[in-house]
Amino acid sequence: MVKELSLVLIISFVLSNCTLQVTNKDIQEADNMSQISLKTEDGFNIVGSYYKGKTDGKGIILLHMLGRNRHDWDNFALILQKEGYSVVSIDMRGHGESQGNFKSFSENDFNNMKLDVKAAKEFLTGKGATTFGIIGASIGANTALNYAVSDSSIKSIVLMSPGLDYRGVKTDSTIKDYDRTVLIIASGEDSYSADSSEALFSSAKSKKQIKIFQDLGHGTQMLATKEVQTTILNWLMETLK
Repeated sequence: MVKELSLVLIISFVLSNCTLQVTNKDIQEADNMSQISLKTEDGFNIVGSYYKGKTDGKGIILLHMLGRNRHDWDNFALILQKEGYSVVSIDMRGHGESQGNFKSFSENDFNNMKLDVKAAKEFLTGKGATTFGIIGASIGANTALNYAVSDSSIKSIVLMSPGLDYRGVKTDSTIKDYDRTVLIIASGEDSYSADSSEALFSSAKSKKQIKIFQDLGHGTQMLATKEVQTTILNWLMETLK
């Protein structure tokens, strides 16, 4: 696969009034965070965390990696909330406290995780959100894209360590049909995801950016780095208007 320098360039925006710091006290005193229960249209019980933001109508949905859960996002969800977004992180079906066991899932089961995203979006709509973004990691990134392509209210997505095919959740076709903004992030040593990211970037026809870091791991592991957090926040500030 041809690698071009232009694929690893990203426009830098100035982000004001963002400390990117969340303390243990912030977590303990998150009065505007609550656990929620959702029901999908195919009958799955989904557990999530809701972080109430400012009443500006901007909602963010956070999707975790395979075998992980919504708590991988706890720190970053609070950062997003501090920036004014209303946020929902969910345990996708078969994970965490939600119904099912992903270890026994078929490819169809994994693809139906899109319905979990739909339930989260409908919840945020009920809370007054009108403009939406999705941030997904690994299989959560694939799920974010595959849901967003069919829902025009999703204005921007961030794909962290996406793959062309994770457990049958494929992205090579849907990226060509997605017509809104997309930021793709991967780490170079994570070779399958990095190669997939470049392929997706090349195929995307929408407003797009890609950032390939080095030695930062896979998916939400990359959030440990301030530069990754800032890259995402800058993107959301620019694209969720």
